[in-house]
Amino acid sequence: MRRLFLAALLAGAAVAPAGADSYRDANIPISVETTDSFTIRLGVREGYDLALHINPVGDFPARVESHLCGIYFKAVRSSETQQWLNSRWKDEAVLVQVRRTLERIMQVKSEETFALRDDKAGDVVGAEFVGPSRGDPSVVVMTSLVNTPRGQLQMNCVLRSDQATKALYAVRPIRESIKPPR
Repeated sequence: MRRLFLAALLAGAAVAPAGADSYRDANIPISVETTDSFTIRLGVREGYDLALHINPVGDFPARVESHLCGIYFKAVRSSETQQWLNSRWKDEAVLVQVRRTLERIMQVKSEETFALRDDKAGDVVGAEFVGPSRGDPSVVVMTSLVNTPRGQLQMNCVLRSDQATKALYAVRPIRESIKPPR
């Protein structure tokens, strides 16, 4: 009986879904949390002070590359206030410049602003751009850009186009969990 109970317990542990993952760096400072069944690993990206790779655990039909999403931070200090930086995403000239830069890699089909919440410092506003990849139209790219007084933060996800709508609902909550540097 005891062996049967132990075998059932081990079998249950083997099929139990992976829990959420988190990353915190007090030096930058930044924190990110995933939803269930996603992991966060440190990576490297030239020109960035921090690179995090987000991956699903197990099979994930929307996955295209070695990692599903990347979160990248570059320390570029600004003397501007958070409110000024937030207002940049409402400035059409800034958005045109960002679209031109992104159009080398993707055809922008949608864009929207979003807020990252921080109880102490208020909201940080970012801009999300989504569209098919210029190099492979069967792939959809989601790029989220945030400016803070301490630097620039971006989250890039590459998704199969036939799964992109469902996958965006899985990766946006990860982005919403980011507590960016102030």
